[in-house]
Amino acid sequence: MNGLAQFVTPEDRLLLAVLPGHARLRYGALARATGIRRGDLSPAGAGRPARAGMQPGGVCPVSADRAAVVVFDWTVSSLGRVHCGSGRRDSSIEIEAAELMAAVPGAATASIVELPADGPT
Repeated sequence: MNGLAQFVTPEDRLLLAVLPGHARLRYGALARATGIRRGDLSPAGAGRPARAGMQPGGVCPVSADRAAVVVFDWTVSSLGRVHCGSGRRDSSIEIEAAELMAAVPGAATASIVELPADGPT
């Protein structure tokens, strides 16, 4: 896993979509999973994760920003050991995907990606 898409909601909440690195995010599915209109999903600039205490290149689904919205694609749970950001650009975390998901108790799990037919599953 190394896919993390960052958005800002109309209320300026950080929205993090966690997906396998080889997958393609389905924006409409993410919008439905969060109850946000597709047109209201705006990419987060580097400043928004920084306000949550994370550096560019080190964004992590486990956020000090308690208002952050996190959505894991349902396939993440089957990935086993994964690497993700730590909040800092100079280090990463290696963790079981299930443990990572458990570390974000308010996160949603939904089908938000399209997997390539010839890529890893």
